[in-house]
Amino acid sequence: GPGVVQVTSTSVVTENPFFGPQSASSLGSGFVVDRDGYIVTNYHVIEDAQEIEVNFSGDDRVPAKIVGSDPSTDLAVLKIDAHSRALTPLPLGNSDEVHVGDAVVAIGNPFGLERSVTAGIVSALQRDLTAPNGYTIDKVIQTDAPINQGNSGGPLLNARGQVIGVNSQISSETGGNVGIGFAVPVNTVKEVVSQIKESGKVEHAYLGVQMQEITPELAETVNVPVDEGVMVVGVVEGSPADEAGLQGGEQQVIVGGRSYVLGG
Repeated sequence: GPGVVQVTSTSVVTENPFFGPQSASSLGSGFVVDRDGYIVTNYHVIEDAQEIEVNFSGDDRVPAKIVGSDPSTDLAVLKIDAHSRALTPLPLGNSDEVHVGDAVVAIGNPFGLERSVTAGIVSALQRDLTAPNGYTIDKVIQTDAPINQGNSGGPLLNARGQVIGVNSQISSETGGNVGIGFAVPVNTVKEVVSQIKESGKVEHAYLGVQMQEITPELAETVNVPVDEGVMVVGVVEGSPADEAGLQGGEQQVIVGGRSYVLGG
């Protein structure tokens, strides 16, 4: 609990000719990762923020600065000026060792209720999640631990108190918890935090193609010259693949009830 914080970000949303700039605040969560004052939260919690404050308990708010952020993984790293003895870093686990059915605990600030604890299990692994910039976050952990607005950026912990993920999104038609929450895996968090602390930014390898797997049935039906591999279905304009000359297909066929695009 002492390592989990409430993150308040303030941004200017409108310019009113009579009353001047109109600001709006949003609440999220975060957690301390080391005694140097680094804090992890979600990118969407601090997106477009002009001012960020971190609240450990009560009304004691500490200003925080953005060290770096990564919309592609929905993660951000903040830094506060605090004495090392006042900080409680949370130990980071290994998300590759997580199994479906493992007991988990989420700590955060849903609806501003600080350090609320909810419990559940790991419901599924290897989920894909859409990041704020439209990219895909892979190896996401699904949990039924109740997660609501304000939990974003808080830790998902295993039974040993190690962080295994950062609570980021829920799947809900009403906007409230229905037992389907998603956490960015901690191994991704480690890589992002390391790059941000080193250079202030994160670089990702990016090809820029849509692909379909070549199945034996497809190879036999349409005389594809190989038995396995992938076909380039489409190429993102301006991507490395586009600049290298790769091209998508145009001929659509249906094999075994599944649609394929040939000619790439």
